[in-house]
Amino acid sequence: MAETSQKALQQQILIDDSSIPDWLLTEILQRLPVKHIFKFKCVSKRWFILISDPFFARLYSTRINTSLSTSQPWNLLFRYLYEVRIVPSSMIDTRIALKQSQDFSSPGFSLNFLPYSKHDCPIKILASSNGLLLCCETFYWQKNYYICNPLIQQWIALPKPPKAIKSVAVGFICKDGHYEVIRFPTANYGPSNTLRLETFSSETGKWHCSIVNCPVLDYYIKTDSPVVHYNGSLHWLEFRHSKIITYDPHNGTNTGLHLMNLPDDKQSEHLSLLGVSRGRFRYFEVTDTCFGPRDLRVWVLSDYDAQRWCLEYRIKFSGSWIDEVNEFIPKDNFYIFPLALHPHEFDIVYLGYGGCLVSYNLGTRKLDVVHRNFYSHQLLAFVFSPWPTTIPQPF
Repeated sequence: MAETSQKALQQQILIDDSSIPDWLLTEILQRLPVKHIFKFKCVSKRWFILISDPFFARLYSTRINTSLSTSQPWNLLFRYLYEVRIVPSSMIDTRIALKQSQDFSSPGFSLNFLPYSKHDCPIKILASSNGLLLCCETFYWQKNYYICNPLIQQWIALPKPPKAIKSVAVGFICKDGHYEVIRFPTANYGPSNTLRLETFSSETGKWHCSIVNCPVLDYYIKTDSPVVHYNGSLHWLEFRHSKIITYDPHNGTNTGLHLMNLPDDKQSEHLSLLGVSRGRFRYFEVTDTCFGPRDLRVWVLSDYDAQRWCLEYRIKFSGSWIDEVNEFIPKDNFYIFPLALHPHEFDIVYLGYGGCLVSYNLGTRKLDVVHRNFYSHQLLAFVFSPWPTTIPQPF
């Protein structure tokens, strides 16, 4: 009898919060992990109203930014771009490469809440923007797109694009409560300098097709490097002419694709990628020799309009990693490729090296193994927004 009374008292204590003023309850809720806060909306009508208030979101964002100084929680996600079958079953649902943030659940980061998730063909992560991910069921012949917030497991399926295209370059922008998905063919071999560009906007809820100018007749987009949104434009690495192809979806007076120069002294045609670190646009490459000495180089774009690049780091691997890697990497046979830039630290880059994912500090020359038995060449730096972005419903 006493035990029953104790359980009833505990239940009453948990449910009855009428004596707690709103300001105190708000202070308590703001100290909880953000992924739990959204679940607690269901506790009561009062909690739903408090958490849904924009004032609560502003307070939460301010507290997070203050406690983290300038850094927002982030992680490296496996993209699974290609239709591979060599990935071990234990890694299929593991989307996370690093383990430094409590907001990423253990044992792994999963997109299983999406309607399409097969063990032999995991869903592809194409791009991220403002805490949201753009995903697709396939790499080729893309037609079923999803936009999701993995932290609160919210998602929406987009209407199918109007035209079937085997391989597309895709961009994703989410800003000011509105998002856009842009896609066009990854290659152009035709005689015309125009191409078909398809845009989905949450403001219209429809795909819009337009014919835009193309700066070169025979471009080829490097799809293993994630698209980068910077300075209002989307940026893709172009392989055939060693350029950057850019597109500004909101520049009504200068529509079409444009070319941007890469550093004049760049060398690698294959092992390279674009990224942003602490608001700076950077280019990262490894010289593409399979054996012996090679260089790692990182440039920063010092002047966007003038397309002026400044070389930040140049490091020769042969003299810097011998002692660190003897325990797990053969000295005479290794393969290195760039994978990601740290979004908050200039000095840290991520590389694939001898079957492992490693972080490398360009300043101290220190190498750390992040993930062994690494099977993916595709990573995406995913940064949380201070307050989870809810997905606007298309009109």
